[in-house]
Amino acid sequence: MILVDSLLYKIDQKLNKLSTNEHQQIQLEDKILALNEAQIKLIKQKLDGISVVSGIGFDGFKKRYEDLQSLVEDYIDHPLPLIEKDKKLNQWVTSVANLSPTYMFYVDSYILADKGRCKDRIIWINRDLAKHGDLQFLLNNEHYKPSFEYQETFNIISSDELSVFTDGTFTPKKLYLMYLRYPVKIDKEGYVNFDGTDSANVNCELEEYLEDELVDLTVQSLAMYTENASAVQSAQFRIQTNE
Repeated sequence: MILVDSLLYKIDQKLNKLSTNEHQQIQLEDKILALNEAQIKLIKQKLDGISVVSGIGFDGFKKRYEDLQSLVEDYIDHPLPLIEKDKKLNQWVTSVANLSPTYMFYVDSYILADKGRCKDRIIWINRDLAKHGDLQFLLNNEHYKPSFEYQETFNIISSDELSVFTDGTFTPKKLYLMYLRYPVKIDKEGYVNFDGTDSANVNCELEEYLEDELVDLTVQSLAMYTENASAVQSAQFRIQTNE
């Protein structure tokens, strides 16, 4: 957890160091807005880094996985019913739109499936989401197509709908999803929200050691907003050297 008061103090500190007073008239609500935008940007950067550096999925690069572990929702907490959508493709679907906490990014999943007298067998789904353009290849290739015996299949996602596939010989019943949720929005009492409610004190739930990275991204955004070129350059340098 990162204290919101610490974040706000460090933002002012880093902006003040390189700017004139005209750059410091930034409203509290603007700082909070920039913090929440930076929080999402930081998470996306970590995920992009996992993909680029490891090339083998979400937890292939240990440090980046640990950076985001507090946001990971476990399989067992999110069993989702599956409904048959396309008999020809043996496609079964479930929606992630109503998940709570709110779904952000896919991590991993498995299904429970029946075949004949064999009930509730775990079928693991390939870690990486399949591309839509690869669907026919995956369904028709002996090495990749779904298999009850080998306990594996694949999935795709489109418009908040997660699809899994079978070879037509087994019936999936439930999908158990591991996913990355949206972080709680950072907030600080002292202003009125757009919906008319009063703001409240809400700390950032990311790991404490990510504080400097979050502050630098926020400072970069605010410095650009206030045309503070020196602060922009300084923030960009710190961002490049953070890892």
